Amino acid sequence: MNHACDRKKDGTPLFAALDLVSRAMSDSDEPEPSSAMEDSDDDFDDEAVEQEEEDDEPVIMSQAEIKRANVQAMLSGSLEVQRKPMVRGLQCQNVAAVLAQPFRAPFAGATAGHSAELARRLAARRRFVPWGSNSNIAHPGRPLGLAGPGNLSLGLSKPAEEVPEELPPGVEPLVLWEGVDAEGKELPPVSVDNMLVKFLRPHQREGVKFVFECVMGLRGFDGHGCILADDMGLGKTLQGITLLWTLLKQGITRDGGPVAKRALIVCPTSLVANWDDECIKWLNGKVRTMPICEANRADVISSMNRFLNYQGHDRAQVMIVSYETFRIHAERFDKPNSVVSLFLFSYGRFDRHTDVVFCLQDLIICDEAHRLKNGDTLTNKALGSVPCLRRVMLSGTPMQNNLDEFYAMVNFCNPGLLGTSGEFYKKFEKPILDGREPDATDKQLALAQERNGELSELVNKFVLRRTNTILSKHLPPKVVEVVCCKLSPLQQMIYRHFLSEKAAKTIATGKSAMVLAAITGLKKLCNHPKLIHDMITATKTTNKGAAGFESCADFFGDGLYDSTSGRGLGRERAGGGLPDGWETHSGKFAVLARLLAILRKETKDRIVIISNYTQTLDLIQTLCTKNRYPICRLDGSTGISKRQKLVKKFNDPTEDCFVFLLSSKAGGCGINLIGGNRLVLFDPDWNPANDKQAAGEFISFSYILGRLD
Repeated sequence: MNHACDRKKDGTPLFAALDLVSRAMSDSDEPEPSSAMEDSDDDFDDEAVEQEEEDDEPVIMSQAEIKRANVQAMLSGSLEVQRKPMVRGLQCQNVAAVLAQPFRAPFAGATAGHSAELARRLAARRRFVPWGSNSNIAHPGRPLGLAGPGNLSLGLSKPAEEVPEELPPGVEPLVLWEGVDAEGKELPPVSVDNMLVKFLRPHQREGVKFVFECVMGLRGFDGHGCILADDMGLGKTLQGITLLWTLLKQGITRDGGPVAKRALIVCPTSLVANWDDECIKWLNGKVRTMPICEANRADVISSMNRFLNYQGHDRAQVMIVSYETFRIHAERFDKPNSVVSLFLFSYGRFDRHTDVVFCLQDLIICDEAHRLKNGDTLTNKALGSVPCLRRVMLSGTPMQNNLDEFYAMVNFCNPGLLGTSGEFYKKFEKPILDGREPDATDKQLALAQERNGELSELVNKFVLRRTNTILSKHLPPKVVEVVCCKLSPLQQMIYRHFLSEKAAKTIATGKSAMVLAAITGLKKLCNHPKLIHDMITATKTTNKGAAGFESCADFFGDGLYDSTSGRGLGRERAGGGLPDGWETHSGKFAVLARLLAILRKETKDRIVIISNYTQTLDLIQTLCTKNRYPICRLDGSTGISKRQKLVKKFNDPTEDCFVFLLSSKAGGCGINLIGGNRLVLFDPDWNPANDKQAAGEFISFSYILGRLD
């Protein structure tokens, strides 16, 4: 470091002064001169001092002179060093507090350089630990709980042992298992944490015990999976979280150690954030979760690698991922020793001793598991390839159309329990279906009843189904109204014209390939004639048939629904190009418009409107915007990060949100819209199970709008 610019307090350069000192020391070693010389030297010194005082300029020294002066000063012990800070912006006081604050650029005019990717990665770190600190500054009161390899101390205080919470009066502890080992020694009992027990209702206590016995192999069937098929609103999520926490903390072992090290929760994309919030809510942040949604490929791969390379401390124990993301990256979970390692242990069950093979990481929870009803899909195959024994499936509608779908779910839950698909068809499905035929013989009926009873006895060991009638004492009565709406004159004319067309007659014979397209067109006609107008308009550009509605363009007149034309039934509104009174062109929209107007004016209710088509939601949104109704909308185009925010906004009683528009295809399953007390199924689905899923939330009054012939 160059010290030539450092000065003493009197302004004289430091090393210039050192140079004068060194010269004086060297002169003192020489022999004394004569008197004549002394006089001349005195005169010379006086002149030099006078000249220095007059000029008062710093002496510029070469590097060699500086080095020689430093050496002389060091030998004499008079070296004086003055270090100045290199960068003043790096000076910091109270380092721990500053580190806990958001990042700020140290230099004036510099940008923080915000990165969405960096923000997502940092958001995964739930606990902040300042270097060398004994307390968590970011989260005061939360124990650090960090330990180095081999339980070596890192200079951090150990968290105090948690004291079990006391249960409210009248609430009993929930013990899931008690028993002894092969030698007759009593093993530690497995019980549910009191912080969860105090929230469980009686049917949920029963459900947690049932699921625990299934995954631990205590119910007398060859498998470790189960299907929790409770009706919507009975708290399947809370029961799943209770099982998750119990297996992560306890187990049927001699030391009472945990059964599972890690767990995987797979759910629809819309529910990833909801599951993360529920885990934090019920477990008070005691389990580190890794939700993966709306991330780029690099982030997903990095998160999965961190989860699979679990090392025991400060790592996520639960990964929450969507079905689509898991299907794409399923091969990462199928590597040897990446997810599962097997071990053997023995335990006593009731009065006998059993040897069972379990997995260290072996808990998969599949929410909305009816998505796995087709065993040939890539998602089903990807999840089935994971070497995991314990599989919990949550679904309010486990069996929808046929026994093949039920077999696919059971075979995923407990592989091989019902045999192959061919064996299942021959032994169970065919005899049961034959017995349902009108012309079935007595022998076929008897065989069908026998096989039906045998199948029920087997699956009832791992399938638990309760309806929401058990909550009738705790919730207000739920009213369902099927509202039949009469077709408007315009809808009637288009419908009669469609029946008179040659295409409709061909479709009626069943020989045309446009049957499904025609059914879809009729459903759109029931919603609003503008959807038929848009379909005909799109046919001109896409060259696709309008399924029998090609010649219906004359019914709309010139510019009826055209935003570029000034003609129509009335003066057009800005935004949408629809004329005044356009909602009366549809019987459904006319009823909906009057319903919304009355509810907005006379009540404080909130309403959820569900449709299968985004085009229909566009028209309903136009209706709400026209009447200035505050709305929230969730469909397939809504970003994953925004979906949970919209749900929270609608459920918040302080927010002004009157209507929630929901696409049943994007998020009609599993979303808890507890803020609304009225629901409208604008266009019922062909599969009643889909309507049941959509209307199964905490809605006290439901309307199903249909068509009146």
